[in-house]
Amino acid sequence: MTKVTLNSLVVEQISKVSEAGQYLWQREWAERNGGNISVDLTEIFGEVPSDLSAYPHCFLKSVGEFAFPKESAGHIFFVKGTGERIRDLKTPQDAGCVLRIDDQANGYHVLWGGRGVDNYAPTSEFISHVEIIMAKQKMGSLDRCVIHTHPIELIMLSHHPEYAHDEMMYTQMCWQMIPEVRAFVPRGIGIVPYCMPGSQKLAKGTTEKLMQYDVAIWEKHGAVATGKDALEAFDYIDVANKGAKLFLGCLASGFIPEGVSGADLLDLKQTFNL
Repeated sequence: MTKVTLNSLVVEQISKVSEAGQYLWQREWAERNGGNISVDLTEIFGEVPSDLSAYPHCFLKSVGEFAFPKESAGHIFFVKGTGERIRDLKTPQDAGCVLRIDDQANGYHVLWGGRGVDNYAPTSEFISHVEIIMAKQKMGSLDRCVIHTHPIELIMLSHHPEYAHDEMMYTQMCWQMIPEVRAFVPRGIGIVPYCMPGSQKLAKGTTEKLMQYDVAIWEKHGAVATGKDALEAFDYIDVANKGAKLFLGCLASGFIPEGVSGADLLDLKQTFNL
Protein backbone atom coordinates (compact mmCIF):
# COMPACT_ATOMS: atom_id res chain seq x y z
CA MET A 1 0.00 0.00 0.00
CA THR A 2 1.32 3.44 -0.92
CA LYS A 3 1.80 5.67 2.11
CA VAL A 4 2.67 9.30 2.69
CA THR A 5 5.62 10.60 4.69
CA LEU A 6 4.51 12.28 7.92
CA ASN A 7 6.00 15.60 8.99
CA SER A 8 7.37 16.23 12.49
CA LEU A 9 4.22 17.97 13.77
CA VAL A 10 2.04 15.03 12.78
CA VAL A 11 4.52 12.53 14.25
CA GLU A 12 4.45 14.49 17.52
CA GLN A 13 0.65 14.32 17.72
CA ILE A 14 0.60 10.60 17.00
CA SER A 15 3.32 10.08 19.63
CA LYS A 16 1.04 11.75 22.17
CA VAL A 17 -1.73 9.35 21.16
CA SER A 18 0.65 6.43 21.74
CA GLU A 19 1.67 7.82 25.13
CA ALA A 20 -1.93 8.39 26.24
CA GLY A 21 -2.82 4.89 25.06
CA GLN A 22 -0.20 3.39 27.37
CA TYR A 23 -1.57 5.37 30.33
CA LEU A 24 -5.09 4.10 29.62
CA TRP A 25 -3.84 0.51 29.46
CA GLN A 26 -1.75 0.83 32.62
CA ARG A 27 -4.77 2.14 34.55
CA GLU A 28 -6.89 -0.80 33.41
CA TRP A 29 -9.21 1.57 31.56
CA ALA A 30 -8.88 -0.16 28.18
CA GLU A 31 -9.61 -3.87 28.40
CA ARG A 32 -9.30 -5.85 25.16
CA ASN A 33 -10.19 -3.44 22.32
CA GLY A 34 -12.19 -1.13 24.58
CA GLY A 35 -11.79 2.60 24.13
CA ASN A 36 -10.80 4.78 21.21
CA ILE A 37 -8.66 7.79 20.33
CA SER A 38 -8.74 10.04 17.28
CA VAL A 39 -7.07 13.35 16.48
CA ASP A 40 -7.73 15.85 13.68
CA LEU A 41 -4.42 16.54 11.89
CA THR A 42 -5.82 18.68 9.07
CA GLU A 43 -4.21 21.98 10.08
CA ILE A 44 -0.72 20.52 10.50
CA PHE A 45 -0.67 17.78 7.89
CA GLY A 46 0.73 19.85 5.05
CA GLU A 47 0.27 19.09 1.37
CA VAL A 48 -1.98 16.20 0.45
CA PRO A 49 -0.99 14.10 -2.59
CA SER A 50 -2.71 15.54 -5.66
CA ASP A 51 -3.54 12.06 -6.93
CA LEU A 52 -5.21 9.92 -4.26
CA SER A 53 -5.92 7.00 -6.57
CA ALA A 54 -2.89 5.15 -5.22
CA TYR A 55 -4.34 5.17 -1.70
CA PRO A 56 -7.08 2.75 -0.60
CA HIS A 57 -10.50 4.40 -0.88
CA CYS A 58 -13.07 2.94 1.47
CA PHE A 59 -16.72 3.95 1.33
CA LEU A 60 -18.42 4.44 4.63
CA LYS A 61 -20.37 1.41 5.69
CA SER A 62 -23.97 2.16 6.63
CA VAL A 63 -24.33 2.52 10.39
CA GLY A 64 -28.00 3.31 10.92
CA GLU A 65 -28.47 6.96 10.05
CA PHE A 66 -24.83 7.78 10.71
CA ALA A 67 -22.82 9.73 8.16
CA PHE A 68 -19.80 11.98 8.24
CA PRO A 69 -20.75 15.64 8.74
CA LYS A 70 -20.49 17.33 5.35
CA GLU A 71 -18.15 19.95 6.78
CA SER A 72 -15.65 17.19 7.62
CA ALA A 73 -14.89 16.60 3.92
CA GLY A 74 -11.15 16.85 3.35
CA HIS A 75 -10.26 16.53 7.04
CA ILE A 76 -7.35 14.29 7.97
CA PHE A 77 -7.36 12.19 11.13
CA PHE A 78 -5.25 9.69 12.95
CA VAL A 79 -7.64 7.13 14.46
CA LYS A 80 -7.43 3.78 16.20
CA GLY A 81 -8.53 0.91 13.99
CA THR A 82 -11.61 -1.19 14.54
CA GLY A 83 -10.90 -4.13 16.83
CA GLU A 84 -7.45 -2.82 17.73
CA ARG A 85 -6.22 -2.64 21.30
CA ILE A 86 -5.30 0.64 22.98
CA ARG A 87 -2.11 -0.95 24.30
CA ASP A 88 -0.97 -1.65 20.74
CA LEU A 89 -0.92 2.05 19.90
CA LYS A 90 2.75 1.90 20.89
CA THR A 91 3.08 0.86 17.24
CA PRO A 92 0.57 3.33 15.79
CA GLN A 93 1.13 2.27 12.19
CA ASP A 94 -0.43 -1.09 13.12
CA ALA A 95 -3.11 -0.16 15.65
CA GLY A 96 -4.27 2.94 13.78
CA CYS A 97 -4.13 4.84 10.54
CA VAL A 98 -4.02 8.32 9.08
CA LEU A 99 -6.96 8.83 6.76
CA ARG A 100 -8.45 11.63 4.73
CA ILE A 101 -12.24 11.96 4.56
CA ASP A 102 -13.08 12.27 0.87
CA ASP A 103 -14.45 15.40 -0.80
CA GLN A 104 -18.04 14.14 -0.65
CA ALA A 105 -17.72 12.97 2.98
CA ASN A 106 -18.89 9.56 1.82
CA GLY A 107 -15.73 7.65 2.67
CA TYR A 108 -12.02 8.02 3.25
CA HIS A 109 -8.56 7.34 1.80
CA VAL A 110 -6.06 5.58 4.07
CA LEU A 111 -2.81 7.56 3.73
CA TRP A 112 -0.59 5.90 6.34
CA GLY A 113 -0.53 2.96 8.71
CA GLY A 114 -3.39 0.51 8.84
CA ARG A 115 -1.01 -2.47 8.91
CA GLY A 116 -0.40 -1.81 5.23
CA VAL A 117 -3.66 -3.47 4.16
CA ASP A 118 -6.11 -1.97 1.69
CA ASN A 119 -9.33 -2.58 3.64
CA TYR A 120 -8.23 -1.20 7.01
CA ALA A 121 -11.14 0.40 8.89
CA PRO A 122 -11.26 2.96 11.70
CA THR A 123 -13.15 2.32 14.90
CA SER A 124 -16.93 2.10 14.55
CA GLU A 125 -17.12 5.16 16.84
CA PHE A 126 -15.12 7.29 14.41
CA ILE A 127 -18.15 9.09 12.97
CA SER A 128 -19.17 10.25 16.43
CA HIS A 129 -15.60 11.45 17.06
CA VAL A 130 -15.73 13.49 13.85
CA GLU A 131 -19.10 14.95 14.86
CA ILE A 132 -17.68 16.01 18.23
CA ILE A 133 -14.59 17.65 16.71
CA MET A 134 -16.62 19.45 14.02
CA ALA A 135 -19.00 20.77 16.70
CA LYS A 136 -16.06 21.91 18.83
CA GLN A 137 -14.50 23.71 15.88
CA LYS A 138 -17.79 25.48 15.12
CA MET A 139 -17.78 26.94 18.63
CA GLY A 140 -14.20 28.15 18.22
CA SER A 141 -12.55 25.49 20.36
CA LEU A 142 -8.94 24.46 19.73
CA ASP A 143 -9.72 20.87 20.73
CA ARG A 144 -8.68 18.38 18.07
CA CYS A 145 -8.54 15.07 19.94
CA VAL A 146 -11.26 12.76 21.31
CA ILE A 147 -10.65 10.00 23.87
CA HIS A 148 -13.20 7.40 24.92
CA THR A 149 -12.12 5.07 27.71
CA HIS A 150 -13.42 3.07 30.68
CA PRO A 151 -12.20 4.80 33.88
CA ILE A 152 -13.09 2.44 36.72
CA GLU A 153 -14.16 4.84 39.46
CA LEU A 154 -16.09 7.22 37.22
CA ILE A 155 -18.04 4.21 35.93
CA MET A 156 -18.59 2.93 39.48
CA LEU A 157 -20.00 6.31 40.53
CA SER A 158 -22.34 6.23 37.53
CA HIS A 159 -23.90 3.10 39.07
CA HIS A 160 -24.63 4.94 42.33
CA PRO A 161 -28.41 5.55 42.51
CA GLU A 162 -28.01 8.96 44.16
CA TYR A 163 -25.52 10.30 41.60
CA ALA A 164 -26.08 8.47 38.32
CA HIS A 165 -28.99 10.66 37.23
CA ASP A 166 -27.92 14.01 38.67
CA GLU A 167 -24.88 15.49 36.95
CA MET A 168 -24.82 18.45 39.36
CA MET A 169 -24.46 16.11 42.35
CA TYR A 170 -22.03 13.90 40.43
CA THR A 171 -19.81 16.86 39.54
CA GLN A 172 -20.04 18.42 43.00
CA MET A 173 -18.95 15.20 44.67
CA CYS A 174 -15.89 14.92 42.43
CA TRP A 175 -15.08 18.63 42.84
CA GLN A 176 -15.19 18.58 46.63
CA MET A 177 -12.85 15.63 47.09
CA ILE A 178 -9.65 17.48 46.11
CA PRO A 179 -9.05 21.06 44.87
CA GLU A 180 -7.38 19.90 41.66
CA VAL A 181 -10.64 18.49 40.31
CA ARG A 182 -12.33 21.87 40.73
CA ALA A 183 -9.34 23.62 39.16
CA PHE A 184 -8.65 21.31 36.22
CA VAL A 185 -12.17 20.12 35.39
CA PRO A 186 -13.78 23.56 35.78
CA ARG A 187 -16.79 22.99 33.53
CA GLY A 188 -17.69 19.81 35.34
CA ILE A 189 -18.98 16.41 34.27
CA GLY A 190 -22.06 15.68 32.19
CA ILE A 191 -23.92 12.37 32.19
CA VAL A 192 -25.33 10.65 29.11
CA PRO A 193 -28.06 8.22 30.27
CA TYR A 194 -27.37 4.61 29.38
CA CYS A 195 -28.13 3.69 25.79
CA MET A 196 -26.85 1.24 23.21
CA PRO A 197 -23.09 1.52 22.58
CA GLY A 198 -22.37 2.77 19.07
CA SER A 199 -25.85 4.24 18.64
CA GLN A 200 -26.63 7.64 17.14
CA LYS A 201 -28.48 8.51 20.33
CA LEU A 202 -25.27 7.98 22.32
CA ALA A 203 -23.22 10.01 19.83
CA LYS A 204 -25.69 12.91 19.85
CA GLY A 205 -25.91 12.93 23.62
CA THR A 206 -22.12 12.90 23.97
CA THR A 207 -21.66 15.79 21.56
CA GLU A 208 -24.28 17.84 23.42
CA LYS A 209 -22.65 17.19 26.82
CA LEU A 210 -19.16 18.06 25.59
CA MET A 211 -20.39 21.45 24.40
CA GLN A 212 -21.08 22.25 28.06
CA TYR A 213 -18.85 20.00 30.19
CA ASP A 214 -15.18 18.95 30.25
CA VAL A 215 -16.02 15.24 30.57
CA ALA A 216 -19.04 13.25 29.40
CA ILE A 217 -19.89 10.10 31.35
CA TRP A 218 -21.63 7.27 29.54
CA GLU A 219 -23.72 5.90 32.37
CA LYS A 220 -22.52 2.43 33.41
CA HIS A 221 -20.10 2.35 30.47
CA GLY A 222 -17.28 4.91 30.19
CA ALA A 223 -16.14 8.47 29.67
CA VAL A 224 -15.31 10.81 26.79
CA ALA A 225 -13.25 13.99 26.75
CA THR A 226 -11.62 16.24 24.20
CA GLY A 227 -8.44 18.30 24.25
CA LYS A 228 -5.97 20.10 22.03
CA ASP A 229 -4.07 16.81 21.93
CA ALA A 230 -4.36 13.31 23.38
CA LEU A 231 -2.53 14.12 26.60
CA GLU A 232 -4.82 17.03 27.42
CA ALA A 233 -7.92 14.94 26.71
CA PHE A 234 -6.50 12.20 28.94
CA ASP A 235 -5.84 14.69 31.74
CA TYR A 236 -9.50 15.71 31.96
CA ILE A 237 -10.60 12.13 32.51
CA ASP A 238 -7.67 11.31 34.79
CA VAL A 239 -8.31 14.26 37.11
CA ALA A 240 -12.08 13.70 37.18
CA ASN A 241 -11.53 10.04 38.03
CA LYS A 242 -9.35 11.02 41.03
CA GLY A 243 -12.37 12.74 42.58
CA ALA A 244 -14.58 9.68 42.08
CA LYS A 245 -11.83 7.37 43.39
CA LEU A 246 -11.38 9.39 46.58
CA PHE A 247 -15.12 9.52 47.22
CA LEU A 248 -15.63 5.79 46.71
CA GLY A 249 -12.54 5.07 48.82
CA CYS A 250 -14.05 7.01 51.70
CA LEU A 251 -17.33 5.11 51.39
CA ALA A 252 -15.43 1.81 51.31
CA SER A 253 -13.62 2.86 54.49
CA GLY A 254 -16.98 3.25 56.21
CA PHE A 255 -17.50 7.00 56.33
CA ILE A 256 -19.12 9.71 54.24
CA PRO A 257 -16.44 12.26 53.33
CA GLU A 258 -16.71 15.78 54.62
CA GLY A 259 -15.29 17.22 51.42
CA VAL A 260 -13.91 20.66 50.65
CA SER A 261 -16.46 23.19 51.86
CA GLY A 262 -18.70 25.14 49.53
CA ALA A 263 -17.05 28.36 50.67
CA ASP A 264 -13.59 27.01 49.86
CA LEU A 265 -14.75 25.77 46.44
CA LEU A 266 -16.14 29.22 45.72
CA ASP A 267 -12.82 30.74 46.80
CA LEU A 268 -11.04 28.44 44.34
CA LYS A 269 -13.39 29.52 41.57
CA GLN A 270 -12.84 33.21 42.25
CA THR A 271 -9.10 32.93 42.80
CA PHE A 272 -8.43 31.02 39.61
CA ASN A 273 -11.23 32.62 37.56
CA LEU A 274 -12.79 29.22 36.84
